[in-house]
Amino acid sequence: GYRCFKAVMFLTGFIFASVVVYLICLSEDLLPLVGNAGVALGAGVMFGLITMLVQYVGLFMTGLHTGLFLGVAGIAIAYNWWVPSSVWPVVGILLAAGLLLAIMTLYFQKGLTILGTAISGGAIMSATLDYFIEKFLMVHWFEDRLKAVDSERPCWFSWMILGVWPFMVVVGSLTQWRITGRGIYHQQLVPSKKSRSVNLQRMRSREARAEMRQKKYRYLYQVRTAHGDIISQVNMPVSDLRYTTVSEA
Repeated sequence: GYRCFKAVMFLTGFIFASVVVYLICLSEDLLPLVGNAGVALGAGVMFGLITMLVQYVGLFMTGLHTGLFLGVAGIAIAYNWWVPSSVWPVVGILLAAGLLLAIMTLYFQKGLTILGTAISGGAIMSATLDYFIEKFLMVHWFEDRLKAVDSERPCWFSWMILGVWPFMVVVGSLTQWRITGRGIYHQQLVPSKKSRSVNLQRMRSREARAEMRQKKYRYLYQVRTAHGDIISQVNMPVSDLRYTTVSEA
């Protein structure tokens, strides 16, 4: 969740790039299955590192994911009253929703990051349950909605599996808002220019104080050495005088 901000940014870029590159490799059919998977994983790792290291790229991709998921859910709900004539209206809706949420995430970073991670996590959990129980039945139903193709209506059990998604969105949002993300802001993890300048001034002041101490110690050593030489010079005639007095006696 929001507490593991860097890990979330990495996974966001990794999932997006891996899925897109894998679908492109499948459509081109140039490599075997293992080769497609390797290329997709490599691209996912590279883009994941970019989204993790460049904060605004990660926030943009998180908002894009949020918009795409909400766009898919909205199209599936609106299918009861509106059936798209082609795929292009669906593509336009998804792009508009993704870009809108991506830009909004750059402005409302913490709130929409919490909401976006909850939506993405809930969708992944629901799709995982759908795979193990019904072999992606609901995923294919959503795919038909996006392609504007008629298909059979799922049964009540499939709707229960789909209900895991909004349930986990609510649970994840509340958990991050009230527990894990409370009192934490991701920009505190990255030092600002002001804090860096303050730290630099502190380092310089420490170095100056250390140099002053060294100068002070050197000065005291020189003073003590000089005083010791003067004392020895003063004492030498006195000792010589005592020696001569004793010898004369």
